[in-house]
Amino acid sequence: MDSGYRIDAIVEVNGKTVGIEVDGPSHLQARRRQVPSIDGIELVSVPHWEWYKLGKDKVKKQEYLRKLLGLSTDES
Repeated sequence: MDSGYRIDAIVEVNGKTVGIEVDGPSHLQARRRQVPSIDGIELVSVPHWEWYKLGKDKVKKQEYLRKLLGLSTDES
């Protein structure tokens, strides 16, 4: 990235590139303000306390991210 900013994950959602940031305690101290995008990539912030609350359950983490990104989940 040209900005030198680091993003935890980058995904493509409906043809759009989205960056995912899991904001830990050090992130919250280092970043004084939230930015909506970096280098044309929209950013989505995940508070660390919400992420860690999901534990090691990969399914719950996937569901959380899908909801955050506005993707429907199969509830059949």
